[in-house]
Amino acid sequence: TFDNVLEFIHLSGQSLPETVMMMIPEAWQGNSQMSPTKRAFYKYHASMMEPWDGPALFAFTDGRFTGAVLDRNGLRPARFYVTKDDRVMLGSEVGVLNVDPSEVKLKGRLEPGRMFLIDFQAGKIVSDDEIKEQVSRVHPYQDWIKSQEILIPQLKPVPGPSIDLNDPRLATFHYSNEDLNMITTSMGIDAVEPLG
Repeated sequence: TFDNVLEFIHLSGQSLPETVMMMIPEAWQGNSQMSPTKRAFYKYHASMMEPWDGPALFAFTDGRFTGAVLDRNGLRPARFYVTKDDRVMLGSEVGVLNVDPSEVKLKGRLEPGRMFLIDFQAGKIVSDDEIKEQVSRVHPYQDWIKSQEILIPQLKPVPGPSIDLNDPRLATFHYSNEDLNMITTSMGIDAVEPLG
């Protein structure tokens, strides 16, 4: 489940904001407004795992950070209040708690792909842009992609081995004729993921 994967990645050494960004990326493909470093962060991690799409509002904490993020589709509402005495309330609906409007310092809604983050060590709410730019600059993701990425047009065609449909290894690894004929063939020939 989501929380187990989040915990596993975070405990392996990633910061909590970095783990959340990796698991729930904002819509980055084709976004010309996004910085190249942030786009490189998302592209690099997209090669490791599929995004967790919702509709979902994810809340997280590790003692230093607490926050929430909406998936990139943004179909789940999330609203927050910050009061003058620095209490923070975030919920899927306005009015979950009665708050005197004169006590509200800041209010808003979480937007698709955006993160609401409180850093208790720094004693502040960290903006989405600030934390994501900071996390995306931790490693040279652009350099890593440039040096490691291989695009399909760069590959030279090689003759493939003929497949014996009676080969017992196919059954061992649970490949059926349907898998070979409808799925892997279209992936190999058309370079697309088959639908259906």
